[in-house]
This record gives sequence, structure tokens and C-alpha cells, in this order.
Amino acid sequence: MFYACIPAYLTIMLTIFYLIARNRKDIKRTAFIQAILTVLVIIVAAMGFLSPAGEWEYTVWIMVGLSLCLIGDILNINMTKEWIQYAAIAVFTLACLVYAIAFARFNGFHPEDWFIGAVFLVIYGLLVRLYWKGLGKLKTPFLIYGLIMPFMVTRAISTLFGSTFSLTSAIMISLGAILLYLGDIESGVHRFHQPVKYFYGPICIAGGQLLIALSCSYLNL
Repeated sequence: MFYACIPAYLTIMLTIFYLIARNRKDIKRTAFIQAILTVLVIIVAAMGFLSPAGEWEYTVWIMVGLSLCLIGDILNINMTKEWIQYAAIAVFTLACLVYAIAFARFNGFHPEDWFIGAVFLVIYGLLVRLYWKGLGKLKTPFLIYGLIMPFMVTRAISTLFGSTFSLTSAIMISLGAILLYLGDIESGVHRFHQPVKYFYGPICIAGGQLLIALSCSYLNL
């Protein structure tokens, strides 16, 4: 399972270069680094097939979700065309659904989910209010995606209250999902509210994907 840490270290280093390239609006370099990050994160997830603490079915679910999410990241590089914006939102929505289904399939639902769900519904309402004027034609896609994304996060946090996932993997999954959500919020503020310099978003997204990928190797540890 520790073999997964090798590509993970490379992913962390490349993420820093990715953040620099993104803030410099260097589209070609950003696309190149993103492609490498995509391959590395998928390799990290695939290490779950070799880990004695892994579960092959869970690993397949996560690899599908990561592949979709990272396709969305590539689309996300240049959002100048309207169809790319719709495609990116659709891919990210599907990826979040895959994650949510995977977490719920193995972990089920727990009483604590009601409280966590209520908290994220409040956050959803606040974000809709913040972004609304800047959404334009993307209002309906965002309303759908804006519900699915926090639902995935609640399913991830719920793993902390179940018995299927080890504490190590549950922490990775929960923290990974929260980081993805935080990165997504910064991206949303940049596009739909007020353009800002990317500070933590790309790091959170890459880190979140990496932690969820690593959970494949530590599921039963």
C-alpha cells in the first residue's frame, strides 16, 4: 500500500507548479501539468488493487470518479466557450454522483447525516445567493451541481460514523471531499462573483483528489 505514496509525492510537487502556471494564465503549461497530474492521481488510485488493505470494487468506483473529475479539470482550464462550461459542469456533476454512490454503497446512512446535511444546505443557499447575478445562463446547471457536490461531501463525512471504512481511510475521504469543495468554492467566486487570484483552490482540488485516491489503498487499514 505504501507504493501509492511514490506517485503521491510527485503529485504534491507538481501541484505547486500548476498553481503558479494557473495564476500566470499560462494555458499551455497549465494543460501540460494537469495532464501529468491526471495520470499520477489515477495511478495512485490503481494502487488500491495491489494493497492488502484495499477493496477492488471500491477502487473501481473511485477510479471512475477520478477519471471523470479530472476530465472536468482539463475542460476547466479554458472556459471561453459556452459548450465547454456546460460540459465541465456535467462531468463534475457525474463525478460527484459516482463518489457519493461509492461512499453510500459501502458505508450506508447514519443518524448524524441529518445534521451534516442541514449544515451543507445552508452553505448551498449562501453560495447560490453569492453567485446568482454572475451565473447568467448557467443558473439551472449550477443549481443541480450545487446540490450534488455537497451531497457527495456529506456522504464522505458520513464514513467517519460507519464501520466499513477504517479511521485512516475515512479521514482521507472526508478531508479529500472537503478540500474539493473548498477548491470548488474559490473557483466559483473567481468566475461568478469577482475575479481573484487563485490562492488555495488548485491545491485543494489536487489535494482532495489525491486523498480520495489514496483511500483505495487504506480502506481496511
